Amino acid sequence: MESNEECIEIDVQLDKRTLNRFLLRNNFLRAGGVIGLLISISAMVGLIVFWNYFGTAQRVILIFLSLMFTVIQPVTLLMKGWEQLKKGAFREPFHYTFTPEGIEVVNIAGTANVEWKQIRRAVITKEAIYIYMNAVSALIISREECDGRFTEIVKMVREYTI
Repeated sequence: MESNEECIEIDVQLDKRTLNRFLLRNNFLRAGGVIGLLISISAMVGLIVFWNYFGTAQRVILIFLSLMFTVIQPVTLLMKGWEQLKKGAFREPFHYTFTPEGIEVVNIAGTANVEWKQIRRAVITKEAIYIYMNAVSALIISREECDGRFTEIVKMVREYTI
């Protein structure tokens, strides 16, 4: 890993915990995720409040709706993510080079150069940086993988994306 004032280089191996955080955060903070959560919570409340008024079939449907967006869909999402980690580009580390021009990403799938103006948004949490090029996919960089340079990378991302 090499660096100077204008360039920061890191290698990032995406792990299960970091991917899980991204997937759940990305799902539940979008409008569809919030609506799904509200549907499940409403079904759960309706099931509890009106239990005696519903027949068996209605109860089964409400139980399913209660679990759909709170258990079933998140578990399915995480399982798909875990499968991605086992194959393709996620098997090997990503090499990121942050420069004033943008971010170069190199891994077994090839090289991609992303200019700062191509970035749709950047989300910075205390555990990671998520750099979105579109609504659902992002570069995921965990604090632990930044070789002690997380603050510098955050500063650069903020400087060039805001």
